[in-house]
Amino acid sequence: MHVMNEQRKNAAENMPTPEQLVARQVRLLRQGRGWSQQEVAEKMRAYGYQWSQATVTRLESASRPIRLNELADLAILFSVPVAQFLESRDLEFKWDDLEALESEIASMTKERDALKADLDEKRYLAMVAAEREGEAAAALARVNGRLGALLRWHPQAAETHTAQLMAATNSEPAQP
Repeated sequence: MHVMNEQRKNAAENMPTPEQLVARQVRLLRQGRGWSQQEVAEKMRAYGYQWSQATVTRLESASRPIRLNELADLAILFSVPVAQFLESRDLEFKWDDLEALESEIASMTKERDALKADLDEKRYLAMVAAEREGEAAAALARVNGRLGALLRWHPQAAETHTAQLMAATNSEPAQP
C-alpha cells in the first residue's frame, strides 16, 4: 500500500496542476491572438468580472486560482471548449512558450510534408514498376506464343525447346 501511495505521489509531482494547465492555455490563446494581458482583462470585464492586467498576470503564472464560471467565460472569449484549458500536453515540451509551439508546428509540418512527398514518390515508382511488369509479361507472352507457333512447324527444334518453353510459360516472378 505504501508503494502505491509513493507511486501516485511521484506521478502527481510530475503532472502540472489544473491552474498550471489553464495558465499555459490562457497565455497561448492570448498570444496567439496578439492580445495583451490588459486586453484580456478588459474583455473579461465585459463579462462582469473586475479583472485587471495584474489578474491576468497572476492567472498566467498559476499563482491565482481560477473559478469555474471564469473558465467558462474564458472559453467563450477564446472560442474554445472548456476542456481545452485542462488538456495535459506532452510534458517534455514547453507548451507555454508560443515561439516554441510555433517552431514545433513548423517542424512537424515540414516532417509531414517530407514524409508525404516520400510516400507519393514510392507510390509513383510502384505504379511505374507495375506498368513495366505488365509490359514485360505481355512481351514474354507474345514471344512465347510466336515461339510455340514456330516450333509446331519444326518438330526437331520442338523437342529441344519444349522444356524451356514450358519453364518460361509457368515461371513465377523472381523474388527480391
